Amino acid sequence: MSQKKKTDNEEEALESALSPIVNRLIDKNFEKSGDKIASQMAPLIGGAIREQIKSQKDDIVDALYPVMGNMISKFVTKSLEELLNKINQQIQNGLSIEAVKRKFKAKIKGVSETELLLQENAAANIKAALLIHKESGTLLAKVENEQSTLSDADMLASMMTAIRSFVNDWLAADKEHQELGEIEFGGNKIIIEASGSSYLAVIVEGAAYAKTYDKIRHALEQIVLTYGESIKEFNGDFSQFPQNELQEQLKTLLLENIEEKEEEKKSTHPLLYLLPLLLILFFAYKSYEEYVDEELQEQIVSQIHEVPALSPFAIKVTVEDKNATLFGKVPFAYHKQLAKESVANIKGLSALNNEIEVVPTLTDPMQLSAQIAYLIKGVNLATKSNVSYNFDYQNLRLFGTMDSLEKKEKLLQELHTMQGIKSIKDDIVIASPKIETDIYFKKASSQLSKTAKEKLLKITNTLNTHDYPVKLQLNAYSDMLGSKKKNAALAQKRLDTIASFLKQNTKHTPSLKLQVLHQAPDGVDPLKNPDMARCVSINTLKEQ
Repeated sequence: MSQKKKTDNEEEALESALSPIVNRLIDKNFEKSGDKIASQMAPLIGGAIREQIKSQKDDIVDALYPVMGNMISKFVTKSLEELLNKINQQIQNGLSIEAVKRKFKAKIKGVSETELLLQENAAANIKAALLIHKESGTLLAKVENEQSTLSDADMLASMMTAIRSFVNDWLAADKEHQELGEIEFGGNKIIIEASGSSYLAVIVEGAAYAKTYDKIRHALEQIVLTYGESIKEFNGDFSQFPQNELQEQLKTLLLENIEEKEEEKKSTHPLLYLLPLLLILFFAYKSYEEYVDEELQEQIVSQIHEVPALSPFAIKVTVEDKNATLFGKVPFAYHKQLAKESVANIKGLSALNNEIEVVPTLTDPMQLSAQIAYLIKGVNLATKSNVSYNFDYQNLRLFGTMDSLEKKEKLLQELHTMQGIKSIKDDIVIASPKIETDIYFKKASSQLSKTAKEKLLKITNTLNTHDYPVKLQLNAYSDMLGSKKKNAALAQKRLDTIASFLKQNTKHTPSLKLQVLHQAPDGVDPLKNPDMARCVSINTLKEQ
């Protein structure tokens, strides 16, 4: 026991003496040969990670989550911002050639422009492809396009193997064989396609569709069929391994990506994009021509209407391709020539065709208009009528009022005898005479006084000048002395007396509306002026 204790003491003393020296040598060697040490430790990292995942999966997840979660979140945000900026820029360039091409392309494909725009910005783009050995996690071959920023493919292969092993072990809890299919991060994803001894990890930017998955499966099938045995027997020695051939096989993924874009460019002839622009220009030119023709037509019509000698005639104008044509009928060649001369100086006309027809049988509208005006003015003065007219050559319209149907018929007969009037529209109204008279009675009497009879005779004389019955309103008022019943009976007798007188002295019995009112007229106080309250008012009844 003493000998063993002595030996332990010597070892502790030796360890205490050499430990500082060894630590300094290790630090010094690490500073000088850090790259060498890293290269020597690199092959061990993959195995260490796999062992750590097998023994302490939760610790690995907890350790990576803060870093990976934050990194993926930032990447997703950045990718979404870039996508929105691209779409906003394309929308702002709404009148660009690219926008016209996109609209036409959407019509051909039968999709909306928004869907096509999203497809363009989210199209699948294979950035890199890695063939990884299942057993060791060694990177067997890799290819990447010029846009890829993959710096350490070997490290990514080791990480992918570790993650794949971890996830597959977790998924295998139900004792069924399952494989990790893909890993998404922002606008990118790693699509994993596994075989017996290897698996293919393809980094894709944008949306991956069924065609993309089929292309990856086909590439792995060709690799397995051609180099399956070499991959299965791989032991870490690349000297006899067909790595270059595998890389050439993987390049087909990138080459097909390029060929698809070139094929899409070739499939659409440049003239196809030029056609919509030509159509737009054509319709714009036609619209401009129509606008010019309309402006010229308005100028010509306005110019003709400013000539008094031409205003009675219905001269029409058409303009096509700056060529104007005049249509219509006039009584003399003078009017036809006048119409042409009035518009000949309008700027912008290429040609002027005068198709106005001269009809000698037409009456000069100026003379006919003067005759109509003279006749109507004489009728208004003679009959105290109020008749007006509107003469649009050969078409006459009459409106206003007259007090006799007979006088109206005589006027129309005279107008029909005038040559040149083709149609007459009669809007003349026979106005009822204005009658406003009050007939007063003595107390308790229904007899007409001399003054009352004179007033009624004036009314009958006025009614007899009309050729139709006139409607009259008769209201009987009361002085309100005595009973209401007696006053009502007396008022009714007074109405009957006046109605009988009017019927006996008119040739057309008037239409009478009789009303008994147990009150005095408006503005009359029956206590102060009872004589004014005992009356019957006669007024012309207005048409409803």
